[in-house]
Amino acid sequence: MKTIEQNNPTNQQTKRSLAQKYFLWLDPCEIWCLMRKKTRFNSTFYDCIQLALENSSDTICGLYAYDGDCYEVFRNIFWPVIMDYHKVDIRNLTFKHDFGDVQHIQDLSSDINKQILSIRIRINRSIQGYPMIPKLNLNQLLEIEERIRNAFEYLDQDLQGEYRSLKDISDMDQIDLREKSILFQKPAYQHAVNAVAYDQWPTGRGIFINKNQNFIIWINEEDNLSFISQSNDGKMNEIYERMIRAIEKLNQTFEFQQHQRLGYLNLSPMNIGTALQVNIHIKLLHLEKFNPLIEFCKKLDIHIENTNEYNIFNLSNVIRLGRTEFHIIRLMWDGIEQIIKQDIHQS
Repeated sequence: MKTIEQNNPTNQQTKRSLAQKYFLWLDPCEIWCLMRKKTRFNSTFYDCIQLALENSSDTICGLYAYDGDCYEVFRNIFWPVIMDYHKVDIRNLTFKHDFGDVQHIQDLSSDINKQILSIRIRINRSIQGYPMIPKLNLNQLLEIEERIRNAFEYLDQDLQGEYRSLKDISDMDQIDLREKSILFQKPAYQHAVNAVAYDQWPTGRGIFINKNQNFIIWINEEDNLSFISQSNDGKMNEIYERMIRAIEKLNQTFEFQQHQRLGYLNLSPMNIGTALQVNIHIKLLHLEKFNPLIEFCKKLDIHIENTNEYNIFNLSNVIRLGRTEFHIIRLMWDGIEQIIKQDIHQS
């Protein structure tokens, strides 16, 4: 506790992470009990809160689950952080997984589609039977990579593509793939956590790319699997359908880590539940109305932010836990339609 208090002196306006906030709410006896516990993968309370202890203000959450059991074993810290971040009471929550029917996601009008520049859906999954990435040893990393590589054989039709191990990709090719937003960077937090797995970088990591480069899977980046479906148009139903088909195919080979209340479990408590992230780039015609638009987006549970290009904005879903995948996609898509319609009507 002293470490957090020293990093956040009361006479300074330092913003605490959520982990720091709720760590300080714990009684000394609770902290002592948590410090004595271990999960079946030997993850400790200190492992989970290390980022909060050593980095005072450069993170929102400050908490990582070194394996799926951490969410229960150390629930005294995880559950308050999750409820605060996701704005949902998980004590009476029952997680429901439902991709829904893609036929109910209709194309938008041509006028609206003109202002949609790109859509990108990402869903992360962690494989049952292993700890999370920071706790994996070299043999486990290689084992997971090989198992996933073999599973790609079951992907068919437009999902078929090529797997490339990160260690075999040249520096120039890596730069090119990152410029196209296809390849991942080394996680920024790897210096902040005691992560043995990152000592082996880039061993055990890789990327699967289909022939059209509109479906990608990252292997062992932050989580075991990061499914990405994308397109430079407004065909949300096609993008979402590719995502569903790929996840369901691989789910026949792997069991994903899941909790009855928290949904799908991953390294970060910010990315659990559906673990679904939608990013849509749109062009806005009336920047003078941007401040009212921010408030309008909040009502729709949509986050809006500037990109590096004039009048182009990135919109993403705020909610990942407490609703189904289909509900989140529909709300996001309906919200995009309302936002662009409002922009057009101001012309």
